[in-house]
Amino acid sequence: MLRRLLSLPSRVQELSRRLEEAIAYFAGRSHPLHFTPNAYLGDHTSLTLLEGRIKIFVDTRGNDLSPHLLIDGRWEPNYTRLFERLIQPGDTVLDLGAHHGVYALLGAVATGPTGQVHAFEPNPHLAALLQRSLAVNGLTDRAAVHNVAVGAAEGSAELVFSWGWSGGGFVAVDNGALPAGYQRHRCRVVALDDLFRDPAFRVDVMKIDVEGTEARAMRGMVGLIGRSPRARIMFELAPQMLAGQGSSAAELIGIFTDLGFRFWAIGDDSALAAVDAGALATMQDGIRNILAARDQPTLRR
Repeated sequence: MLRRLLSLPSRVQELSRRLEEAIAYFAGRSHPLHFTPNAYLGDHTSLTLLEGRIKIFVDTRGNDLSPHLLIDGRWEPNYTRLFERLIQPGDTVLDLGAHHGVYALLGAVATGPTGQVHAFEPNPHLAALLQRSLAVNGLTDRAAVHNVAVGAAEGSAELVFSWGWSGGGFVAVDNGALPAGYQRHRCRVVALDDLFRDPAFRVDVMKIDVEGTEARAMRGMVGLIGRSPRARIMFELAPQMLAGQGSSAAELIGIFTDLGFRFWAIGDDSALAAVDAGALATMQDGIRNILAARDQPTLRR
C-alpha cells in the first residue's frame, strides 16, 4: 500500500503529460490556424489554403475577404457549405462576381471531372489570381474564368473598386465623382444568353453577388434559366444596392417568379427556411441571402 501511495505523484504527473499532449494534438487539428499555412509571394500576393485543402492566391491589400482567407482559410462558411451541398457530380456551375474565386474553386472540386464551372469577374487582377488558383490545383480542365461583367446585353461599363475593399466593386451607372481611394476600370459586359447560345447548355447551380446589378444580370439570362429546370441560384438581396443601380427588390423577385422560382432564406447555420415572394419584393433595406429554386432543393450529404 505504501509503495502504491509513493508512486501516485509520478503516475499523476504522467497522466497530466499525456493529457497535455492530447490537448495539443486536437487543438492543432481543430483550430482554424490549422487550415492556413500561407506564403507571401511579393506584389501584394499570398498563396494560402482554402478550407485546408484548396490552394488559393490572395491579394493581400484587401480588408474584406483577404484577412479571413489568410488567417482562417475560410469565407462565408455558412453559405459556402450550402453551395457545396447543392452541387452534384457532373453539374454545371456558374459564379457571377467571383472575386478571388472562393465559390468557383469549391464548385470545381464539388462538381468533379465530369462537371464544369464558369466564373465571371470584371476586375482583371482578381480574374488573373483566380486563373492561377485553378491552374495550381489542376482544375483548368473543368473551370473557365471570364474577365467580364454580366448584364442584360453586350456592352461596356466602368467598374469602380478599391484594393482595400475590392469585394465591394460595382459597375457604375454614371460618371460621378469617385469615393476616396477608389478607381475606375473599363470592362466588357456580356449577357449570358449571348455567351451560352447552345440550347443544350444548362445551368444547375449558380451564385450571384454583383453588388446591385442582379436584375440586369438575370434579364440577360432569361433564356438560359428558362431551359434549366434544375437551376438553383444563391443570391444576395440588398434593396439599397439594387436602388443604386436603378432597380429594386420587386423587379428582381419579379424576374425570378416569372421564371417559376420559389425562395428560401439561408440561415447562419446554412439551414433553409421558405420565404414568401411578396415579403422579399417589398424589402426596402437590409441584406438577405436567398436561395431560389423551382422545387425543394436536394442537398448532398
